[in-house]
Amino acid sequence: VGMTGATLQMFSHGLITGLLFVMVGLIYDRAHTRNIDELSGLAHVTPVIATALVLAGLASLGLPSMSGFVAEVTVFLGALGRFQAPTVLAVLGIVLTAGYILWMVRRVVFGPKDPRWADLPDATAWWEQVPLAAMLAVIIAIGIFPRQLVDVIEQGIAPIASRLS
Repeated sequence: VGMTGATLQMFSHGLITGLLFVMVGLIYDRAHTRNIDELSGLAHVTPVIATALVLAGLASLGLPSMSGFVAEVTVFLGALGRFQAPTVLAVLGIVLTAGYILWMVRRVVFGPKDPRWADLPDATAWWEQVPLAAMLAVIIAIGIFPRQLVDVIEQGIAPIASRLS
């Protein structure tokens, strides 16, 4: 379970982090800043970007029905049997992660409308929306139907796990 979870976590983390980097790039391309203190109220002017950023944040913090949740739970279940104290500390780390991600989303997306961003263009081009939708679809699909990916992972790690045991 632990090695499967770790591999699933690497895949999920790469996908979610990639999506977060795309979001930062889209915002920076339009606002020319990455400073959270300068960004506020993007939901008012860029609903596509705001929605994708909220979903990426929720995936990153491990919301159930998203790939981050499945991966983290699998890792924690695999580690709990042998490493109780570190696993509990890691779960507490998830709480901290949720705190800073929700803080960022609240400020950047749902903060007060900033007049500087009144004319900020949204992600309306197909070459912006298709990658966002595809990445979000995979994140949600793995969160809802993890078995298909877990089966592939388990086949790949079976020889390694047998040598280690």
